[in-house]
Amino acid sequence: MGNKLKTIPLCQLKRSKANIRKTEPLTDIEQLAASILACGLLENLVVRGIPKEADNKPAYEVVAGGRRLAALKLLAKRRKIKRDYRVACLVVDDSAGLEVSLAENFERVPVHPADQCEAFAALVGQGLSADAIAARFGITARFVEQRLKLASVSPRLLMEFRVGAMTLEQLTAFTLTNDHKAQEEVWFESGYHEMPAETIRRFLTSTQVQGHDRRARFVGVQAYEEAGGTVLRDLFDAEDEGYFSDSVLLDRLVLEKLQSLAAGLGVEGWHWIEKHIDDEALRFGRYSQAPRVDLPLADADEKHLLSLGVRYDELVAALEEEEQEELVTELDRIEAEIATLQDKKRGWSDEEKARSGAVVFLDPEGQPQIVRGLVKPNGEAKEAERTTKQRNPRANGYADSVIRELGTQHTAALRELVAQRPEAALTALLHALVDGLFFNGRSVSCLGITVTDAQLDRRSAAIADSKAGQAFAARHAAWVKRLPEPELCWQWLVELDVLDRMTLLAHCVALTINAREGLGSEADARLADATGLDMRMWWKPTRANFLDRLTKNDILETVSEAVSQQASWRLAGLKKERMAKEAEKLLADSGWLPGPLRTAEPSGEAVAAR
Repeated sequence: MGNKLKTIPLCQLKRSKANIRKTEPLTDIEQLAASILACGLLENLVVRGIPKEADNKPAYEVVAGGRRLAALKLLAKRRKIKRDYRVACLVVDDSAGLEVSLAENFERVPVHPADQCEAFAALVGQGLSADAIAARFGITARFVEQRLKLASVSPRLLMEFRVGAMTLEQLTAFTLTNDHKAQEEVWFESGYHEMPAETIRRFLTSTQVQGHDRRARFVGVQAYEEAGGTVLRDLFDAEDEGYFSDSVLLDRLVLEKLQSLAAGLGVEGWHWIEKHIDDEALRFGRYSQAPRVDLPLADADEKHLLSLGVRYDELVAALEEEEQEELVTELDRIEAEIATLQDKKRGWSDEEKARSGAVVFLDPEGQPQIVRGLVKPNGEAKEAERTTKQRNPRANGYADSVIRELGTQHTAALRELVAQRPEAALTALLHALVDGLFFNGRSVSCLGITVTDAQLDRRSAAIADSKAGQAFAARHAAWVKRLPEPELCWQWLVELDVLDRMTLLAHCVALTINAREGLGSEADARLADATGLDMRMWWKPTRANFLDRLTKNDILETVSEAVSQQASWRLAGLKKERMAKEAEKLLADSGWLPGPLRTAEPSGEAVAAR
């Protein structure tokens, strides 16, 4: 081939149709232009001559190097170089254009990332910054920083990457630490090399706290770093929240911040205040709830609550006519305000506060939460026992380890004897239930049983007026009247006749039922069947317990289903309040139940047991 090298003015060069790169021919042109401006054209173009144009000047088309040509023309357009800039070109025969273009693009091998890392590191050694390197090659400073970070990984791991024993994703995971020894231990001593990048990160950060941990979010990066902590960040993950390297420091900062919240609770008069990282103690029923009492609202709060109620009714009526987003938003805000004020109307007496406490904890998002009015199981007795031990840790003559062993042996023997004596087991169970539900855990019990009163009156004001609510309240009041003082309760239970013991047991178990949370569940259905539950005997739709909470369309559908379609038509033109009032009359003796309250026909066993 009669090929020859020569320099040709840029203005005489055009892109050839014979160039095979048709897909994304201008990819990374900005980057390439910056590189040419900084370092010059490092590789010549391949061209072939084309017929002269009207001005009789020679012209050439570029069959290989179209991206370099585009980058040069971009620089000329921006007046970084002249239009007649001399470009090194290899001139080939006319027939060789397609073959040369194909050969050049197929034979091109991209630079290995490891070579890029070393090259960038060498440039930094010559005094160039990441920003300066990025400007020279038309790439981002973040890309340069990432490659420099890879260059800081152990040379042994870089060699593994070069020979293909490690992927680029695996190599990037090792940049979380600068400790070469730790890096090499994870890769060479873990027993297997197929570990994904996430596993490598987990090994390297096993003693650190992730940035999305509730403790890290609660303290915050700024406060943690101001206290001397270090946050390691993954340059290769834009959404990475980092790793808090000093978990001891982080826990101390969490405790200090929770302590400041607890200090505010102290002025409320609680007997004890606990601080927890999460809500585990609450979820596993460690505490029972102290009973609340009605409290008067301040005059200003009472007036505000009244005005909120009026506005609430106005919004509900307006939304019946037309759904408007701004009204829905206002309604949600008013509902939240009403709930807050109504909650202030229920509180704890000073006597209850004197034996109860509060827990401060963090939710999964790192937001502090406070739960008040909690009672520890046998709290007062345990506190007194702990105080006694502090004053005289060896009052019984033995070390704590000996006492624990003897107590374990005692427990084993007591378990076996109780298992042989159902009467004693029933008395112990009843005592734990009565103490927890009637006396709020004031007595000492060796049973690991905790109970919680569902307290339905706190969830619905309509319960007090319901048939079931009134019947249960009367039964409860009767038992309260019969019960002795807490310290006499055990002997009193022993002396109860069998029928009274079983009746009291049933009442205590009933106090703990919370089918509201599991309405429609299999367990709820089984208990309903076993007791022959038919809600038509206990509930009928009223404004207070049902209708006022429905939309107008829901009310009309209910009347249509329970009474007749004609009856619902007669109500269609009424305002919401009047419609609910008329619907209550129509539904009073209908025996209609909403779907969630309907149960299957009771079994023969349940019917026989009634």
